Amino acid sequence: MGISDEVKNSFGQDFFTRKRERAGYHNWFKICTCGHLDRYHGESIGGAYRVPPPFPRSIGGLEVTVSAALDGCVGAMPDRGFQTETKMMDREARTQTTVVHPTCPCVEFHAIADIDRPNRYWNQRLPIDRKDHGRHPFLTGLRAFSTHLSKRRAALSNPAWAEQELERRFSWIEGARVCGISRCRETADVWPVFINEDQSELRCAAHR
Repeated sequence: MGISDEVKNSFGQDFFTRKRERAGYHNWFKICTCGHLDRYHGESIGGAYRVPPPFPRSIGGLEVTVSAALDGCVGAMPDRGFQTETKMMDREARTQTTVVHPTCPCVEFHAIADIDRPNRYWNQRLPIDRKDHGRHPFLTGLRAFSTHLSKRRAALSNPAWAEQELERRFSWIEGARVCGISRCRETADVWPVFINEDQSELRCAAHR
């Protein structure tokens, strides 16, 4: 009997499970067809990215109103040297706006799935080869999240735990998983793919 089994026998089978998970803790986010979470999409395109409210600040002796704006998706990890934002000053209007630069070309948030406690695993970069469907940010995020679960303590003592946990923490939104081709209503084997260099859409095996 290993130390893990000894501890569980003495203090309960859920000893290594964090307290908030024992209590049924959930923290759900929606995933877009681009493979990134709702919290990384600007409100202007249907997401839930929160910019701080405007606030007053003294800049160079001038009292200005500082605000921020995002029109796009910042779900992908930025490449090295990428300029993440630009600050624009209007001295006459006494305003300064920080424009957050999108890292993903998604132009509209389209939720297709829910994920519980996604951590950092859904911030995947766009692949160089857009035709390699297995490298789409949605699938690489799913792979990274699954790998994370497989390394948890519970998975080490029960190899089936990781797969079961993935089933609990990931779910398709009802009615959302449909091929995007007009008049094709296929729902089996449907995954997000790039339909051009930038935009993603759900496609079945026949239309990928």
